[in-house]
Amino acid sequence: MTTQFDPAAAKRRLLQLIRERAYKDGIDIVLASGKRSNFYINGKKVSLHPEGLWLIAKLLLEKLKAHPEVTAVGGLTIGADPLASAVAALSFETGQNLHAFLVRKEAKGHGTGSRIEGDLAKGQKVAILEDTVTTGGSAQKAIEAVREAGAEPVVVMAIADREDPDADAFRKQWRIESLVTLSEIRSR
Repeated sequence: MTTQFDPAAAKRRLLQLIRERAYKDGIDIVLASGKRSNFYINGKKVSLHPEGLWLIAKLLLEKLKAHPEVTAVGGLTIGADPLASAVAALSFETGQNLHAFLVRKEAKGHGTGSRIEGDLAKGQKVAILEDTVTTGGSAQKAIEAVREAGAEPVVVMAIADREDPDADAFRKQWRIESLVTLSEIRSR
């Protein structure tokens, strides 16, 4: 007997896993953006955990129902790799049938020299996936590569949004939907 997926319960459990596994406060760390921070959200601590990845993929698929024009999901390696793969795999079950793609930080120096792994067609509508949004820099790199390939980013989806004001310009340019926010992680 299959049970009905409950997005609200899934989000509560995901928040619990993030608090237990991925969120650290009272530290001094340099982020990918180059900014220093006194807290860290390591999305990979949840996206590489079996239950965590399943919850993330199911919740992203729920959000993607609002974007039926999207036919592929992916983002900058390495944060988006497990997300895109899990969403694509589970989308087969839901009938959404989304393809996955991965964006290299730089083009390969051998073989075809491609920057994107996975097939993207000109005009194809895609969702950019990200583990954590701080300034939007990683997602912007993925967006640029996808546009160079001729595809069209529709939405940026993340596990967590740090709610950093330095992402305001990025937010004005792109629709960002996150599964959880820093405020939610910090509220108990």
